Amino acid sequence: KGANLGEMTQAGFPVPSGFCVTTAAFRRFIESCADADELYGALAAVQTDDVDGARAVGGQVRNRLAAVPMPADVADAVLRAWRAEGEDHAYAVRSSATAEDLPNASFAGQQDTYLNIRGADAMLESVRNCWISLFTDRAILYRVQNHFDHRDVLLSVVVQRMVLPQVSGILFTADPVTNNRSIATIDASYGLGEALVSGIVSADLYKVYKRSLREVDAKIADKQLAIRPLPNGGTVTEELTGAVRTARVLTAEQASALTQIGARIEAHYGKPQDIEWALADGNFYIVQSRPITSLYPLPQPQPTDGEAHVYISFSHAQVMTDPMPPMGLSVWRMLFPFGKESNSVQYNALVTSAGGRLYVDVGPLLARSLPRRIVPAALENADPLMAAAVQQVLARPEFRIENMSAQKVHLRNLARWLRPILMNAVANLFWRQPEDRVAAANRWSDDFIKRMTRQLAAAQPGGDRMAVARTILGKTMADVLPELAPNIVAGFMARALLARLLGNRVVSADIDALLRGLSGNVTTEMDLQVGDLADVARRSPKLVDYLTSTPSGQILAGVQQIEGGVEFAAALEHFLARYGMRGSSEIDISRKRWRDDPAPLLQVIVGNLQQPTAGAHRNQHAAMRAEGAAAADHLISAAAGGLWGPVRQRLVRRMTRV
Repeated sequence: KGANLGEMTQAGFPVPSGFCVTTAAFRRFIESCADADELYGALAAVQTDDVDGARAVGGQVRNRLAAVPMPADVADAVLRAWRAEGEDHAYAVRSSATAEDLPNASFAGQQDTYLNIRGADAMLESVRNCWISLFTDRAILYRVQNHFDHRDVLLSVVVQRMVLPQVSGILFTADPVTNNRSIATIDASYGLGEALVSGIVSADLYKVYKRSLREVDAKIADKQLAIRPLPNGGTVTEELTGAVRTARVLTAEQASALTQIGARIEAHYGKPQDIEWALADGNFYIVQSRPITSLYPLPQPQPTDGEAHVYISFSHAQVMTDPMPPMGLSVWRMLFPFGKESNSVQYNALVTSAGGRLYVDVGPLLARSLPRRIVPAALENADPLMAAAVQQVLARPEFRIENMSAQKVHLRNLARWLRPILMNAVANLFWRQPEDRVAAANRWSDDFIKRMTRQLAAAQPGGDRMAVARTILGKTMADVLPELAPNIVAGFMARALLARLLGNRVVSADIDALLRGLSGNVTTEMDLQVGDLADVARRSPKLVDYLTSTPSGQILAGVQQIEGGVEFAAALEHFLARYGMRGSSEIDISRKRWRDDPAPLLQVIVGNLQQPTAGAHRNQHAAMRAEGAAAADHLISAAAGGLWGPVRQRLVRRMTRV
């Protein structure tokens, strides 16, 4: 706190003048306590969840230090600085711990502050009480829980001329609730700010757009109390009455002016700030600034072109909400297509991370007309909410194509990726037999995996093999997408064409019904085979009892000793040979696969045993296939009628097959 106030003073921000009692003075005070080592030993023994222990030890430490006088030379130094600042003024005496207001942890509010202090005796007593407040119960527990050694945390004391504010409060230069970094939020109430910080009084809430300094929202509180300074020192709580309780404490112009100061402080520190401020006689004063530690981090590395960017969470689109380690993130940065040369082994500049989640910068794609139409449509099939958010963003002035010229993805690079995909998708849509495409895709995939496996095996273990792995990752999508993506793209095209061909003859749900009971879908086929594994187990009641009563992580250890267990283990091994690379949160390469740990798979198999009869899953799928076939017949029938009815029916029949 003291360092921040000094830095802001030197930077020219309106900070009340004063001085700091350094941590050297605190050390002298602690060293003058004869049993300091014993006290620190008791503090070190407090456990993270031991509230009663922290309370007992904290009370012991505070009582002992309360009996320790301030060293004489320290007292002389404090009083000399006080007199140089001016004996006639009132002062705020504020704790400033070395572990306070850190970028990744906030110890703020855990030590004491004393307001409206007048006179030499009150000054010295307040400084000593600040030192002792380093050992409040809350501060002790917080240090233990955040693995700070009590001996390493020291305390400085900030002494500032007291500002006697009519209004005070807190300014966040980014909205800590919504994580919107374009909006500043201001909490404001009458009197001293410490009352607001401690939650004693209610506050107005103002929201201001930082770029335009325009107020976008104001919630006026019923302010029942205010804490005011007394002329001769100390404070008093005042009960408010009448219209003043529900009046604005800041005008819109004042909120904008304060936001402007906050934006300058944020620019100075290079990150959003939590700022305590006071308004006295029409002038704003800054009494504290610290980083906001609760904001979700921005993608790294951040763009340097000065333009607006749009990041979509690839992790959330894949239903992967956990953070990923650097290795998992780096694999995707190398693997992800679009925005890099198709055969490049370098990281993709459009793929980044924030908070351990994978994000894709679609801004350069949206700066081109064709991708600007394709990206929201593609997202609609993956995540409608994400697609809607992108559409909202595209309506903003800064995201007009003419304003995004600096970040356009190179057309030649984009065409290299899209041309073969679109050409093959059109061929799939109109000419190729759709029933053959799944088998062809599976054959190609199996062959590709064998070729890549041979390349890896041929390389020497260590650096050579890692280099081959990087090459494979960098080039894989250049091989995979032209071969496999057209099948998926053709399906989306067919869905869109059906909607256009049939118009209001059907509703959207009629077209969606085609997806019921799909054959050849890899996930559906895998789920059916999981059900088959449960049916293998169901043949032996003893095996069913074993599977349902044994923890999943212990099942394989003894399964072959159970009747029917050998057959089940063989069927499981056959399944893992095909699907063992699957697993929970599988886009993270560091996560265990079913081959590594089949326990999650075994839990699913046990869940399938709840089905009443063998083959129930196959029967259900067959029924869904029949529903899908009936849906296709319904669409074909709906296409009839009119001069173009026969042509329309032929096209609809083709699209339902695709």
